[in-house]
Amino acid sequence: MEAVAQRSGVAKTTIYRRYRDRYELLRSSLAFVEDIPEPPVGIAARERLRNLLEQFRRGVEDVVGLRALAAVLHGDEDPEFTRAFRETILRPRLDVMLGTLRTGVAAGELRADVDHETVVSMLAGSYIARSVTQGTPPSDWADRVLDVIWPSIRA
Repeated sequence: MEAVAQRSGVAKTTIYRRYRDRYELLRSSLAFVEDIPEPPVGIAARERLRNLLEQFRRGVEDVVGLRALAAVLHGDEDPEFTRAFRETILRPRLDVMLGTLRTGVAAGELRADVDHETVVSMLAGSYIARSVTQGTPPSDWADRVLDVIWPSIRA
């Protein structure tokens, strides 16, 4: 709370008037990225997934940052932050990807016998792994990862 007060230029008492504790402040600060724009309806499943992967990338790079993601990966240091980040930022985005896969199955574009949770983990995980091992993924990262995964999930 001290760092927030210092950075914002207000007294800690001002912050505590609005937020009960640091976790309430954290949840409130994460809420600004809760909106997840759905990809346009009527486009192919692959393009919807590509759109979602690009949103995921922008969200990590431009909004929450890799440092926040690293804190989640090392979640035992601040379990409340980890839980809030997973519930507010990660899970909703991964659920939209999962829904896109299910819609693709219903439309006959994707295989129904694929473990879709694993596919979503592979898609999001590829960004994290690439960032950790090689720095910022290339601009065509979403297409590259879909080129690899697509043959195993398409109908």
